[in-house]
Amino acid sequence: MSVRFLLFFVLSAVFVSGVAGAEAIPVSTGLAPVAHIASAVGGKRIKVTAMLPPGRSPHDYAPGSRELRLAMRSKLFFTTNMLYEQRITRALKGRVPVVNVSEKIHRIPLNSGKHDHHHCGLDHHSCGGDAESGDPHVWLSPVNCALMAERIAEELGRIAPAYKGEFKQRAAEFGMKMRKCHENMLKRLAPYKGRTFFVYHPAFGYFANLYGLEQRAIELGGREATPARMASVIREARKAGVKVVFVQKQFNPASAKALANAIKGEVMELDPLAPDAEKNFNDICGALLKGFGKK
Repeated sequence: MSVRFLLFFVLSAVFVSGVAGAEAIPVSTGLAPVAHIASAVGGKRIKVTAMLPPGRSPHDYAPGSRELRLAMRSKLFFTTNMLYEQRITRALKGRVPVVNVSEKIHRIPLNSGKHDHHHCGLDHHSCGGDAESGDPHVWLSPVNCALMAERIAEELGRIAPAYKGEFKQRAAEFGMKMRKCHENMLKRLAPYKGRTFFVYHPAFGYFANLYGLEQRAIELGGREATPARMASVIREARKAGVKVVFVQKQFNPASAKALANAIKGEVMELDPLAPDAEKNFNDICGALLKGFGKK
């Protein structure tokens, strides 16, 4: 074996080994649901870290030095531009590329949850809107999740062009799952179009808009309900014949329990920050159906 051939053989082996053993690309995000979408798109090519600890609310959480160090070791930071994420992105400025995955999503007013005439289906990709304001809970819609997957695929393909086609294909597959989930919920919730559901925190506005439902929140502006507010909500709930109040596990359930007691109903838990989008949408749908089925 010639020296030249031996050198070629060794270099080829090193190259193949380097490709096969390439480390996953570290990326980070503020929220577990966005981390789930990124994992679905990136697969084994990426390693995703969510900054928000389980059980914490993004509305009152302040990232510490540990979270900032993790984010700074990332190649990308995916954000939906929540207030606490903005603290992270300011620290990352000039160090780590920040990608707002909700850029293409039409923002509705916070505390809305009332069905409007702006409907973005899974085949409508011209859903613009002001990504800097409005309801921040953009991930609570299968339509929005599909759009975020596309955005994530674009950015992953930019920093890892060798896998661009793979990312695009995985985003399309995720989008198809969201489409099927959306169509299934359309059928299941259609008989209840126009119905109102009561929640502690107004996190489900996008979900309500998509399926023609109305969300009523006990909490407004991040503050506990005043006695006058509670009295008003109780009157409305009794008038609507509501017997179930939904509470998010990240918030104090006391007000929701007080309302349920006043209307002789019950409290059911929903988790807007559950990581698995498809499972969570089905869970939310099932809980709403159970609530609507109670007289």
